[in-house]
Amino acid sequence: MSSEKTPGPARPEGPPTGAQLADALMRTTHALRRFAGQPYQQRGWSTSRVLLMLAVDEAGTPRMGELKDRLGVTGRSITSLVDGLEDEGLLKRCDDPGDRRSTRLEITAKGHEHLSEIKALHDAHAEVTFGILTDAERATLVDVLGRLRDHVAGRSPEPGR
Repeated sequence: MSSEKTPGPARPEGPPTGAQLADALMRTTHALRRFAGQPYQQRGWSTSRVLLMLAVDEAGTPRMGELKDRLGVTGRSITSLVDGLEDEGLLKRCDDPGDRRSTRLEITAKGHEHLSEIKALHDAHAEVTFGILTDAERATLVDVLGRLRDHVAGRSPEPGR
């Protein structure tokens, strides 16, 4: 068996088109998401659970609705995730003193221990993921992705509109 790679489709002359860039970015994002979830799945944790815990930690004591918009999921999905994490003693619901209709989320002491493990796994796995890039390439990637995000963020309608 030969170690030569099968050639891919021929690349057209000139710079990639917007459609080619979008396709490459979406394929890469899909592969990165699958790869990023592996260390959590090995422990029986869903990626959604991990992302929710990280989002609550970053936001402090967010309203559930804020997380729904931030994570791009339905209210029902957030409720199910929060129910499970609350049953495990990792999150707790708190009344929002500024709005009786809202519920805020808070990470428990047990949740902070769990979060420490999540962050350690996340950091180690991210270094493996991006270990192929030089320091200069990492800086360029952060810059390019930030500029692209800012460019499209101003053109996207607000959630719920």
